[in-house]
Amino acid sequence: MLTTNSDLNENDDTGFHLQGLPESGRMADLRSRTPVELLASQFVEELRRGERPSVETYAKRFPLHAGVIRESFPVMALLERARLQTEAQAMRRSMPKGFPFTRLGGCELLCELGRGGMGVVFQAKEIDSGHIVAVKILPWRVSMVPEWQNRFEEEARTAARMQHRNIVPVYRFGEEHGYCYYTMQFVNGVSLDRIISRLRHTDGVVYGDEIAHIQKDRPDGYVSSGSDSSENRSTNGSLSAETNRRQLTRTSWRSFTQIAMHVCEALRYAHQQRVLHNDIKPANVLLDCDGRVRITDFGLSCSVNPTELNNEGPQANGTLRYMAPERLAGSHHESSDLYSLGLTLYELLTLNPGFCAGSEKDLLQQIETQSLPKPRQIRADIPVGLETIVMNCIAAQPDQRYQSADQLYADLLRFGRDQKIRRTTSGPLLKLWHQLRSHTSD
Repeated sequence: MLTTNSDLNENDDTGFHLQGLPESGRMADLRSRTPVELLASQFVEELRRGERPSVETYAKRFPLHAGVIRESFPVMALLERARLQTEAQAMRRSMPKGFPFTRLGGCELLCELGRGGMGVVFQAKEIDSGHIVAVKILPWRVSMVPEWQNRFEEEARTAARMQHRNIVPVYRFGEEHGYCYYTMQFVNGVSLDRIISRLRHTDGVVYGDEIAHIQKDRPDGYVSSGSDSSENRSTNGSLSAETNRRQLTRTSWRSFTQIAMHVCEALRYAHQQRVLHNDIKPANVLLDCDGRVRITDFGLSCSVNPTELNNEGPQANGTLRYMAPERLAGSHHESSDLYSLGLTLYELLTLNPGFCAGSEKDLLQQIETQSLPKPRQIRADIPVGLETIVMNCIAAQPDQRYQSADQLYADLLRFGRDQKIRRTTSGPLLKLWHQLRSHTSD
């Protein structure tokens, strides 16, 4: 039973307050609305400001209304997500073809590299140093999209905190000419989705050939020697012979394992920083000309509260095909990222996406029913150990997956040493099992 309005007031010590209303307006609103309505309004307002409100935090701070909060707030978050997606689709249709400037953030814009859901990426040259970088721009004036500005700035701040060799670093961010932007390292390489596409049509992919092919397709202004790294470059800026010899084939199981390990290392670091990526997929995994694997695009990342792994940030944004089932209900934690990595590895091994449907409705049904064939049912030559690792990542129930990037990394190492990989067990037994295996392998 709901309590009276006196149970929730502007002086409530929970830290929730009615904001943006004058004194008389706040008190009138309090008298005319129920406490849950007020909390719901503030919850949605926080979502629209680009914040990550926790359903569980609201439930714990207002225990008299916890049942209603836990039941209704995730639904409101999903409705808000749908509203944002509709708005985003309309905005993308009106995304400008060009910008009224050629310099931004101390950089000269050279050429456009690509467009995503919330930004346009340019190759650029730093005016002072001459270094080649990438610049991501929110393609509308901030006065037009204040909600998106908050999300874009949060993406930049989060990515700038990530200092790891397998994560594309962000250098700085700011606002200029009325547009938000941030600069990051330019990676002279190829995304994993392009590697997978090539492997579908040919038995082998040579790094150097593929990178050179991408460079050939770039527009005027593209600088082919743009990578800051020079370890594998000749003096004239062309790809070195070592890079040209790097090759992946459809049966490069060890190389595929190494790619997964590098992504896993990046996720392990991000999770230690209490950050979930929330959009791991082949397109966000880059292989550079030095053979290094990096992940990019923290635009959908969120914080992890150590005491509330299942309830922090009830937003189900991301690429649906690679999204863990629990995220459809607004819940996410470390194993949700590992699920996405598992589906990425699944696609790399089988050369087929795990889930593929003609409509979002059908795709949702596939994900919810887990109608997914095992990798060896598609390709019998896939090693049993790699199949087991994939299945341990993509179990429908979160407690039947690897619970941390450390556990996944340990099994990838075991596979590399030709040791047997076992299926995970659920609940407390899972943790005990991995502890026992850890001790026996030392």
